[in-house]
Amino acid sequence: MKKTYDVIVVGSGAGAFVAAIRAASQGASVIMLEKQATYGGTSARSGGGLWVPNNRNIGSVGVTDSDEDAYQYMRKVIPEDQVSDDTIRNYIATAPKMLDFLSSETLVNYVPVPGYADYYPSYPGWKEGGRTMDPMPIDGRPLGDLLYKMEETPKQSRAMGIFGMSIVEGSQILATTPGWQKIVAGIFARYLLDIGGRLRGMRDRRLCQGNALIGGLLMAARKHGVELVLETGVNGLIKEGDRVVGVRAHSAKHGDIELRAERGVVAAAGGFENNPQMRGDYLPGPTDTDWSAAIPGNTGDLIRAGQEIGAATGLMNEAWWAPVVKNGDTSVVLFSEKSKPGLIVVDKQGRRFMNEAITYNSYGECFYNARKAGYDCVPAYMIFDGNYRKKYFFGGIVQSSMSPDFMNRSAFGPDGMLIKAGSLDELADKLGVDKAGLRDTTSKMAEYARTGVDEEFGRGSDAHDRMYGDVEVTPNPCLGPLDEAPFYGAPIYPGDIGTKGGLVIDHDGRVQDEQGNAIEGLYAAGNCTASIMGDKYPGAGCTLGPAMSIAFRAADHMMAEA
Repeated sequence: MKKTYDVIVVGSGAGAFVAAIRAASQGASVIMLEKQATYGGTSARSGGGLWVPNNRNIGSVGVTDSDEDAYQYMRKVIPEDQVSDDTIRNYIATAPKMLDFLSSETLVNYVPVPGYADYYPSYPGWKEGGRTMDPMPIDGRPLGDLLYKMEETPKQSRAMGIFGMSIVEGSQILATTPGWQKIVAGIFARYLLDIGGRLRGMRDRRLCQGNALIGGLLMAARKHGVELVLETGVNGLIKEGDRVVGVRAHSAKHGDIELRAERGVVAAAGGFENNPQMRGDYLPGPTDTDWSAAIPGNTGDLIRAGQEIGAATGLMNEAWWAPVVKNGDTSVVLFSEKSKPGLIVVDKQGRRFMNEAITYNSYGECFYNARKAGYDCVPAYMIFDGNYRKKYFFGGIVQSSMSPDFMNRSAFGPDGMLIKAGSLDELADKLGVDKAGLRDTTSKMAEYARTGVDEEFGRGSDAHDRMYGDVEVTPNPCLGPLDEAPFYGAPIYPGDIGTKGGLVIDHDGRVQDEQGNAIEGLYAAGNCTASIMGDKYPGAGCTLGPAMSIAFRAADHMMAEA
């Protein structure tokens, strides 16, 4: 490890890697500092999807897009008092260029996902698919031993909890679409035939989703001479005059160190979701680090370091919300399960208080607003029947038609995520939910399923809801009765996949001070920053897309500035 580099990048998620590779491709010496013993951060755990409007391949899935359509859609979704017009147009212009850079400099190959619709279908400029892009699987064998230091994809995002699968493959398997058996057979065969991998252990060396993204980025970073150092946590920024010139850090190998940056420091170290004090200070309550699905190392270190030198912050009361259930010590995010027929979410009185099929990011707002309205809903309870369990995936457990309950014993009991009962009344007793209230709610749901109209919350009334429903269920693919024993329930919480408040940045990722001036030499991207999506989530991939695009611009700016 040298003492001086052109660029210091803090973090090792997708945004951090893009900043490092882009700067190194222009001749910079770059070091990446990662606090944890593993690299990839929440990006490696994620689906790896990017939301890139008007990308060059969108026509391949039969969708026509334009910059103006994208602007109209984003402007309608994102509050004007949170994000400016120029910021929106900057993202629309930059994201496709960043994607082209990935195609030319890395093995990461993104394809548009057909039918993966934007999240607000009634808004102008909405598209039925193609803006969300899925990383194709890559061969992880060239990484050698470094593969085993990458954050793993969560088990619920892998076939049978073992085999890597892309988002498209996973959707086809879980929906049992025609040909799904062939997909499973191919995944299984590739896994078994990787003899070298099986001698090393259970980990699949066919990298998919976020692992494919991070694996491909690491290969490119190594090609460009980027130095990645693990177990080195940055705890302060060095500022001389008006410029940030380096960082203070603690290394497991070298102890306390100071490193200097000739061109700039990029803060891309995640949010503060695992910092109890910061959650208590900024997020609505009740809140708990135990409800976050992000990696433990995201404790807001670079946000606090920025505040110490006068950086402005914004959106500190917001997160990338998502409903979570607890399975032992693991927070399991529920993305598509909530939209399938035969499932409801209720409070302790057994009352529904929301449209269960809304965007996962909207769960935080719904939970906390419902509490203000008098609902006892933290935790709330997700309840479904035997028919749902037979047909649909839930929280990493494959449907019982393929994987019966006896094959998933760890999911039940005091340390599991599910409670099982022979009747709704018995389930209510076990969960501590009012029996009469639950009976009334399920009676109403049976009627809504019959008519196809959710008279309380409109579930299944738009394209987003129906995207995750069951097309074979009519008249509404998101509504079904809860009338087949056994019955299942799980406490759910207003969890998150990361916070979205942090350092205020300009279009080039330059961190701003309280007076609105750029702090020279300091850049930020990803969940270290106040999200350029505001408090909304326009479509799948709106976390990684902005993180990587702003990192791309930050690297260009610091190199051009010198």
